Amino acid sequence: MEQEFIRKGRQFVKSCAATLPLPRFYRDNYRYISIAQWIATASSFVRYCSRCMYSKGTALGHSFYHAEKVAIESAAIVLKERGTSEHSIHLAVLALMAGYFHDYFREMSDHPSKAAEYVQNHFYHFIPEDDVLAISFAIQNHEAFKEHQQVDNDDLMLLSNALYDADKFRWGPDNFLYTIWDMVATLHISHNDIVMHFSEGVAHIDTIRHTFRSKTGIQYGPEFIDHGLVIAKQLKNYLEAKE
Repeated sequence: MEQEFIRKGRQFVKSCAATLPLPRFYRDNYRYISIAQWIATASSFVRYCSRCMYSKGTALGHSFYHAEKVAIESAAIVLKERGTSEHSIHLAVLALMAGYFHDYFREMSDHPSKAAEYVQNHFYHFIPEDDVLAISFAIQNHEAFKEHQQVDNDDLMLLSNALYDADKFRWGPDNFLYTIWDMVATLHISHNDIVMHFSEGVAHIDTIRHTFRSKTGIQYGPEFIDHGLVIAKQLKNYLEAKE
């Protein structure tokens, strides 16, 4: 019964998403996304992070697919804002590593601190200490609706803001295409529970539009949220009709 509910729900949401235009972020920043994807395959450190998250699987609905999109798009934001110099490429590598590990302990309380601590312990002997601290700083600051640290270092703030924004892009269509169904499967959430809390959850998502941090996130982020809300309205009607 649960599997059939998930299958039909995913199918319905995909049909809703197919009617929406591709978010402008992807159209305008195809070059930076392509470079980020190339870096992800070229860097042995990024490939290692990718394998770690792939082996981990899903954590409270936050799957490898989620981590990969956050990693690639946070790196693309870095490249858009800093160009493609050697230093910018290095920052993009760090953004990719942070993206793959940001939800590594999503099932635990205070998961950003747990993931940041893991990165500090795990990479200390492999990459420079400043890079380890930069990755962990970004991870610690990625959660929504919490006070985030600000420091007088443009590189650290860009990494942190890019990770936050790429993660919050997922609060648009991806939330309804993937996350909600992965959570239903992982936590065995009932149809009635989804309906009961749906409006409250959607209102929570709407507030994200005002929290994007980088110039790129501020420019493109609200459109992701708008597209997600269009899908949410149709999904709410679908779920209520199935009661």
